[in-house]
Amino acid sequence: MIRVFPRRTKWTPTDESAFVGDPPMFRPTDRCIPVRISVTFTWDIPEGNRLWRAWSSFYDDVQIGGPAFGDPGGEFTIGKFIKEGATFTSRGCIRSCPHCFVPEREGRRMREYPIKQGHIIQDNNLLACTDQHIKAVFDMLRSQRKAAIFSGGLDIRLLEPWHRELIDSIRVDELWFACDSAAMLKPLERAASILDGIPQRKRRCYVMIGYGDETVIQAQKRVEAVYAMGFDPFSQLYRGEGEKEYMQDWKDLNRKWSRPAAYKAASAPSQGHGGNCPDIRWCR
Repeated sequence: MIRVFPRRTKWTPTDESAFVGDPPMFRPTDRCIPVRISVTFTWDIPEGNRLWRAWSSFYDDVQIGGPAFGDPGGEFTIGKFIKEGATFTSRGCIRSCPHCFVPEREGRRMREYPIKQGHIIQDNNLLACTDQHIKAVFDMLRSQRKAAIFSGGLDIRLLEPWHRELIDSIRVDELWFACDSAAMLKPLERAASILDGIPQRKRRCYVMIGYGDETVIQAQKRVEAVYAMGFDPFSQLYRGEGEKEYMQDWKDLNRKWSRPAAYKAASAPSQGHGGNCPDIRWCR
């Protein structure tokens, strides 16, 4: 099967059957080979449709789909539509965040699947799964050669001390959380206490800015608060279903707080919890 993607990201597969953009000169010549165009973002749908027409000139079975078209997802196949190393062990989310498409696409009930190997956990809400499933995921992570990356995000409202025990039982590179509104600052503060002792460089936090009627000043205060609590923020301008336009002050704020080198250079040498790594298990 040929897999086609509208744009290259850090998650795009790199094997010989994965292509980005138009059909290249050197490609499989059998017209019967199925072609699947995967579109993740709604703003890439026009490009996906264009690619469908382009690839249909050379292959008979060309189909387009993906999250942008409401694909609910299912059991994960390693390396098919996301690079090897990443894995999904569940689908869905119990939350109803107004800015998020996951509950509508994948459902508000968690669907747990057989756990496939991978050190990068992409589940939308792993901590909403059953305790048995969560423990099984950590059992899998102990067998991985690379340190774990929880880039799908861990729900700070569900984080409990026993999760910290699981975290301490494996090698971790990045723990990702989210603070997409001012109301999430309090749960994040609670999470910071549970995660105390873990170096700040391992504690990452997605911070969506620009949603609703939020002002630049409000967004700046929130992202600064996240940093002060001991998390490295990664700001993301809200885009919705299209290309939302922002004034330069929003772009400047996002540019600074999406680049750790930029905001750490402008801050005091030591901020937040976990910077001095008092727990020897995390000094690696």
